[in-house]
Amino acid sequence: MILASIFVCFCLVSAFNYLRQRRQRGFIKNLGGPFTWPLMGAMHKIVLLSPKNFFERSSVYLAKYGAVSRIWVFHRLFIPVADLELAKQLLRSETHLETGHELMSDWLGDSLLTCQPQHWPQRHQLLASLSRPDNLLQLSQLFRQHGEQLCQQLAARAEARQVFDVWQLVSDNVLDLMLSISCGMQPSELYKQAFKELTELYRKRFLSVRSANRLTFWVCSPLTRRRQQRLIRRINEENKQMLEQRRQLKLNSNQIKIEGITIDHIEPVPRVKYQSLLELLLASEASLTDAQLLAELNCCNFLGHLLGSSALCSALVLIARHPAVQQRCLEELREAKDTKEGHLPYLEAVLKETLRLQPPQVIVNRELSQDFEYTHSQLGAASLPAGAEIYMNLYELQRAEQEYGTKAQHFQPERFLEQPVELLSFGLGPRSCPAQQMSLSLLQQLVAPLLLQYELLPYGDALRPQLRLALGSSNGFQLALQPRKKID
Repeated sequence: MILASIFVCFCLVSAFNYLRQRRQRGFIKNLGGPFTWPLMGAMHKIVLLSPKNFFERSSVYLAKYGAVSRIWVFHRLFIPVADLELAKQLLRSETHLETGHELMSDWLGDSLLTCQPQHWPQRHQLLASLSRPDNLLQLSQLFRQHGEQLCQQLAARAEARQVFDVWQLVSDNVLDLMLSISCGMQPSELYKQAFKELTELYRKRFLSVRSANRLTFWVCSPLTRRRQQRLIRRINEENKQMLEQRRQLKLNSNQIKIEGITIDHIEPVPRVKYQSLLELLLASEASLTDAQLLAELNCCNFLGHLLGSSALCSALVLIARHPAVQQRCLEELREAKDTKEGHLPYLEAVLKETLRLQPPQVIVNRELSQDFEYTHSQLGAASLPAGAEIYMNLYELQRAEQEYGTKAQHFQPERFLEQPVELLSFGLGPRSCPAQQMSLSLLQQLVAPLLLQYELLPYGDALRPQLRLALGSSNGFQLALQPRKKID
């Protein structure tokens, strides 16, 4: 009797769920996808995903179901996209701007990454002003300082000439740099430790059945959730101190020099005269609440640290494994040093090619609040239904032969010099990255002194791509260094 009742209830709920989905199903008849079980849909496809097997399973899935497909999980419709033609239309859309970053909402709150579409233009403009030419020129000095610091930290590794994982050193250096850019000062070591622990916690939550969803995380991982909230509070307490200090400095700017200010354990950075993100936000006419200011600080620090570290580590490994590319970069840097020319087109092309093949942000998502009409050379003119969740795979998109040629899988920086191709790693359209120029400048200034001082050696194991929020490698970013011989 009990089993019969359960079966009847299951059938009724499944029928109700199917009727709810009837409109959406009508829109996607032209899309293939895995078998959909009653009620649960193709949940097995999601459950079996893990950070280590994501790229392998994704490749198999695309080969079987095509570059645009559909997956039902309970009442939710997921549409994985690895088709460049459709992805560009989605990214350039002026109306479909919801990104659906629910996983990060507890920490990043109402920030640029998670804010409502109507607030995006204002926030985008604010953060883009951080990269205005006069400020970027001053920031470049800060980038160079950190590039020299990283060189000093790698000196012992270069003398040993042994294979090592460069991630930890790079990650710590990039975090210090991002905190200087966003806050204009260095928080305490406890703050940095809490920041790294919280970042690692979120990376472990990604693609985890127990914790990727807020409800399952609350039910299945109460201790981890409590630790997460404790770390967020720790970070925001110190963010508030820096916010109040910056406000006080603004009120007393004629009487107090920033180098002489300390509050508790917060120490000012040796000052390069640039405008930090916090100064910029406080000076703007936008009426942001304290919660929004803290969210923007956390968002800038988190994305800059995680994505910047991933991009820099990938660049160093790829340069090490392509000696001809490394030699050409070195010649360009030496020539620029002799002529005092600041433009480095080949090094910039190398970094863009790195971002193409190893995009730090692998998945870009959109949640459709209304139907999305598109035209496609193979799928024809059709629509994707409101309520669908679109997941665009940049790792696959930027290896498409129709856009990047038959050698799309090869590391060829020249493709960005001859007839520059489109780079999706910074996004397209209204929700593109507002810090693109600053990011490329930062990477250049960190890589340049390393190449001048050390030869990157192609030792160690090849990268094994792993998706943990950002692109990583399950065996680390392995290489070796040796000091360059001085040229008279």
